[in-house]
Amino acid sequence: MAKSVLESKNSLTYTEIHAAILGAVVGVLAGYAHGIGRTDVAIGFVAAFVAVALGLKYSGKIPAAQRTVRREPWYALAALLVGGLLGFTVV
Repeated sequence: MAKSVLESKNSLTYTEIHAAILGAVVGVLAGYAHGIGRTDVAIGFVAAFVAVALGLKYSGKIPAAQRTVRREPWYALAALLVGGLLGFTVV
């Protein structure tokens, strides 16, 4: 089990927070891309992120960001949704 953040009784861990941050960033970028008319780019970006979060396998070394998203996919996917809505509404 991962350590809690700041050694507190907070139930969130570093991995959960990092997965949420990655999801939010991807969501904001995808929402912005959709808002400016680049829907094909947004769909590809989100589809790749969701596939990685849900465990798409491929050969080779997995970067740290992908390992983080795979460990906490629901935090990443929830943040992806919120970030996407924010990115789209800002445009």
